[in-house]
Amino acid sequence: MSRTEAQHYELVMRDAKDNVFLVAVRQAIDTRLLVVEFDADREPGLHPEHTLTIAVRDTPLAVKADGIPHEWLPVSTGFIDLRFSKLVGGQLADLVKKALEVGRFI
Repeated sequence: MSRTEAQHYELVMRDAKDNVFLVAVRQAIDTRLLVVEFDADREPGLHPEHTLTIAVRDTPLAVKADGIPHEWLPVSTGFIDLRFSKLVGGQLADLVKKALEVGRFI
């Protein structure tokens, strides 16, 4: 992997993380309470599919989505891929539900 490829990949992943927070803001979720991580426990490198974990900071509450195609994560377009947005929205709804079940408002 060239340095340019690695830099581009990192930019895509950073933008994808920002997009998760953007979807959370649209759902009126306090983003300061969220921890967003892609590809936790995976070796570094260019992955064609990703795992997304969204957790509530300092709690065991988390949701996870596997098999997210890399092409759903466009870089610097100003638009969120509709498929990715729907997936993240569903994951966040599940996380809110889990949090409410234990009396936590996020």
